Formats: sequence, structure tokens, C-alpha cells
Amino acid sequence: MKHELIKTENYLLVVDDSEIKEGDLILYKNSSIAKCLAHLPLNNSPILQGVDLLPPLEQEDDVEKVSEEEAFTLYHQLEDASWFTPLNIGFRKGYNKAKERYKYTEEDMRKAYLEGKSYVADTIPYFDNFEEFIQSLSLPKMPVAFECEVEHMGSQEDGDFEEPKKYTNSQGQTVLIGRYIY
Repeated sequence: MKHELIKTENYLLVVDDSEIKEGDLILYKNSSIAKCLAHLPLNNSPILQGVDLLPPLEQEDDVEKVSEEEAFTLYHQLEDASWFTPLNIGFRKGYNKAKERYKYTEEDMRKAYLEGKSYVADTIPYFDNFEEFIQSLSLPKMPVAFECEVEHMGSQEDGDFEEPKKYTNSQGQTVLIGRYIY
């Protein structure tokens, strides 16, 4: 089940237009109302009580996790366990080598910025200074959607009935299970 995310200053939100009941949290935007199904607090904002949580954002550069997932996927395609460890190590080494090779210094970026700025037409908006530009590059990448895993809960007359998979964290909060889409 894929849901578009709405980003506010303090939250990432999953909303839908299902029936709103008393006690539901709603989002009112541009003259429309939507029910808030799940959220992720940003900037140390408080948790919205009674609303499911989204999982924490993943670190973009988690090479250990990515290499293990990729090796595991390929291992299942090959159905040969002897390949898992070499694949995992190979993915990790290749990623780190590419990251090392294509690393640009701030001075390289400054030269490219100034060169590009000299060719920009007055009608095209651009950052006023290099520091503002560099700051914009260091902002964390935000997801645009959340794909929730679902579990089959049975059948009804009008079709199958599925619910989002969830777990309860150590603080007793309900967290959706799924992955972010960037």
C-alpha cells in the first residue's frame, strides 16, 4: 500500500480521505480535509498521540545494510549459499571505491558554482551565494512516499481485506512497517 507523504516543518504525514471519526487527527489544507493515518516527527517535534508512527528515516549512506540486502537478494536468485559472503563484501568494496573516486572538494564545488553562475541568465533563479548553495546540498534527502507492508486479514463480499503491518516499539507506540520511496 503506497501513500504519498506530506512534509510540514515539523512532521512527515500520511493522510487519506477515508471517513473521519470523532477523535481522528485531521489535516486542513487548501480548503480540503484529510485524515492523518501516520506521522514522523521532525525537528524534535512531539509525537501526535493516537496516530501511528512512521519508522525512522534511514541513513542514506548505510553501505553495510544495502550491501547485505543486495547480496541476500542475489543469493536467493543463485540458490547457492557459498556466494553470500563474497557478494556482500564485493558490493561493499565496490560502493566504497566508487564513493572514494567520485568525491569532490568544496573548492571544486566553488569553481563549478561560480562558472555556472557566470552563464546564468537573469531570469533563472539561483542561490545568491556559494555558502547558501552548499547548505542546500547538505540538507537531508526527504522521501516522497511510504510503501506500507500489508497483511491479508481475510475476505469480504466486496473483496480481500488487508491491513497495514505494524509493530509496537519499546515505548508502546504503534509503528508502521514498510519502506520510504525517495
